[in-house]
Amino acid sequence: MGCEISVSDASNEVVEVVAREMGKILTAPPLGSSDDFFLCGGDSLRAVELISRITSRYQPVTSEGESALGSELLLAIFDEATPRGIAAIVERHIEARNH
Repeated sequence: MGCEISVSDASNEVVEVVAREMGKILTAPPLGSSDDFFLCGGDSLRAVELISRITSRYQPVTSEGESALGSELLLAIFDEATPRGIAAIVERHIEARNH
């Protein structure tokens, strides 16, 4: 884990989207699936922007104005700052929503 900013080695669509969004925010190519957002130049303000983009793509805000996905990502971003880690959280929410 680090920041090699290599061509994304995404294993699935969600990892690819997260890697691409991280790259856009950092004005870099898509990150590799194990690259750490913060080691690649991310900070807390950019993390909030990333969470907003991911949440708007994968989970609309509820009628109460809340997003369970956004809340979980906000709590987890500092521990799971790789495309693979963020994607795992998104995929868990997608699966729960579909069942």
